[in-house]
Amino acid sequence: MDLKRLTYFTWVYEEGSFTAAARKANVVQPTLSMQVKRLEDDLGVKLFERTLGGVLPTPAGRRLYRHSLAITREVALAQEALAELGPSAEITGAIRVGIPMALSRGVLAPTLLEFFERYPHIDISLKEAYTGTVVEWVQSGQVDFALGALPSVGPGLMQKLIFTDTVVLISSRPINGPNHAPCDLAALTGLKLILPSAGHSFAGFVRACINEGSIKPERLVEIDGNVGSMELMRCSDWAVLSPFVAVSNGRYNDLFVYPVSNPKIPFNIYLIYDQRRPLTPAALRFLEIIKRQLRIASVQSGTLVRE
Repeated sequence: MDLKRLTYFTWVYEEGSFTAAARKANVVQPTLSMQVKRLEDDLGVKLFERTLGGVLPTPAGRRLYRHSLAITREVALAQEALAELGPSAEITGAIRVGIPMALSRGVLAPTLLEFFERYPHIDISLKEAYTGTVVEWVQSGQVDFALGALPSVGPGLMQKLIFTDTVVLISSRPINGPNHAPCDLAALTGLKLILPSAGHSFAGFVRACINEGSIKPERLVEIDGNVGSMELMRCSDWAVLSPFVAVSNGRYNDLFVYPVSNPKIPFNIYLIYDQRRPLTPAALRFLEIIKRQLRIASVQSGTLVRE
């Protein structure tokens, strides 16, 4: 079975359209249609019913799709395992990465500086957004892989936990006593909290805590932007919830940083990519460096919590 034809089939299945799948595959629509037709001929079954609004999978198509995800996943894992063995001195190419804003504020600069020094022949392009957006970029092929705060379910997505961080409350004023004091958000009165909109994964979890009463803000404002959130926090008594990695580089020593002790708010960072586009040697080297920088931040986080 031709793996490329199988990949084209899965994209048609997920998009419900040969035209949309062709855009995703970056090929002309007749080429993609021909490859899917050849797959049908090879298997001796009809995979799609053509309709005016697109295509619908047949029972054979639905069954093949379940198998195709398992096949492409195993192929991707095999390619990644072999890529890890490649000699780093010969690695070239380009990578496109989706990065959440918290990492941009924290470990991105030291990661890039080390990456540029060690791999001068790899070009890198970075796009910054909240988790929901970077996952959409992975699915549409705008980036090769992304890092995100919470896993997102989607067809063909690979998700691997690479780091677990401590969540902190950040303020320009001592709203919870001395700096680095553990913070019980359920007991904190007068809290004015800045959050992204509800569509973002981390913010969604915080809102669930608010609804159940384990976080009791006096006021709440939505700002979908790191710069606006930080500027409001710096010039007022409003506060921001953030992973510690965002302040681990010491650039925010003028702020009050309180590790959240209650409720337990997870901030897990996941690697997210499409299993039909396996990670390249260049991508694996970038991930190796950023994971090392996250471990450095983790040591600093542990020191903060113990103080």
